[in-house]
Amino acid sequence: MRMLNGRFFFRFPNGESAADVYDRITGFRETLKSDIDVGRFQPPGERNTNINLVIVSHGLTLRVFLMRWYKWTVEQFEGFNNFGNGSMVVIEKGYGGRYSLSMHHSEEKLREFGFSNEMIVDQEWQKYARPGELNYDCPTLNSFFTHFGEDDR
Repeated sequence: MRMLNGRFFFRFPNGESAADVYDRITGFRETLKSDIDVGRFQPPGERNTNINLVIVSHGLTLRVFLMRWYKWTVEQFEGFNNFGNGSMVVIEKGYGGRYSLSMHHSEEKLREFGFSNEMIVDQEWQKYARPGELNYDCPTLNSFFTHFGEDDR
């Protein structure tokens, strides 16, 4: 059954699927981003955008969080390996202000995680990009907006 439905959509008996976790992560991600923006994790009166947060989670939830944060497709998610117990994944603010896994993890480590070539290229782009910029070469962007032609960019 799991292979028929795929790893993302399969729900264990009395459990939840990665798609269910995705729904919960969406609310967490939005709350987390707004809390960072308003300085909720800092002492009163301080507004510093250079903060560190630690999120402790199960491997599936962490994978789904990364999927949601970087807008990966189901196919990309299903090629991505689960993290081992006690694993650490670092998302660090890049040179342009966006968060990237490439700031801390080597290409070799990203490949161990199961990243495709496209995902690695996107992480390198994230490392230098500014918030609000779009990566028009990102396959995820192009898969959602297929009605845009080359002249629409």
